[in-house]
Amino acid sequence: MEMSMIVAALIVFVPALLMFYFVLRGYTYPAVEQPFFEDAKAFTLFAIGLIEGFFISWFYVRFFDMTNIIVGVAFGIVQVLAILVVLNLKRFHSKSDTVFYGFSLGLGQGVGIAFGVSVFLLSIAFIDEIDIMTVAMTVAFVAQELMLMCSVGVTVGEGVARQRLMEYSTKAMLLSMVCMALWSLVFAFDPNSYLWVIPMIGMVIASAFFFYDVIHKRLSVVVADILRSNGIVRKDLPR
Repeated sequence: MEMSMIVAALIVFVPALLMFYFVLRGYTYPAVEQPFFEDAKAFTLFAIGLIEGFFISWFYVRFFDMTNIIVGVAFGIVQVLAILVVLNLKRFHSKSDTVFYGFSLGLGQGVGIAFGVSVFLLSIAFIDEIDIMTVAMTVAFVAQELMLMCSVGVTVGEGVARQRLMEYSTKAMLLSMVCMALWSLVFAFDPNSYLWVIPMIGMVIASAFFFYDVIHKRLSVVVADILRSNGIVRKDLPR
């Protein structure tokens, strides 16, 4: 268990912190004189998401069958609802910084879930000889969960900021359900057939596409648009 926790911490927390830094660095000091969000609030929401993620992963691996596609779909919904409950507070409505807090909250939750599931899977992988298949599945789940959940957080945050919560939450929920359903399908095939690789690659590609679209392509555009709707124009947004 100790080895599985160390490895899980490395493959989850290191890429998550790198994502946190590289995505947000252009929107805060010293990149801009007036940050687009409060650093302290972003870290607080990351911590809240982390706690949520730990609880969700604990229930997921302890009480439910992760090989069941219905369970996968249900947990795809739960992941989004956990973010929605926090971001739908009145203090986040109609504010451009809500998308950044959504990113922090979603990434924190993704870290908590990915860590809990990774510890469970790696504890199985390290029982005797190292099970390469289980390690590969773990790494793929971590990649999917981190990219998916920070994108879900931004999408829900955009819905809250634009006051179009149902539209954007539904979009986030559908993508989360698809990725978690694909994750469940990984276990549906005979390990010796290697057909399990197909849904595994599919879930990583789906989450990567979502991440690219939401974070890389649209984040600065969304922030500019929400600021403009509030009568604010800023020319220091990252391109």
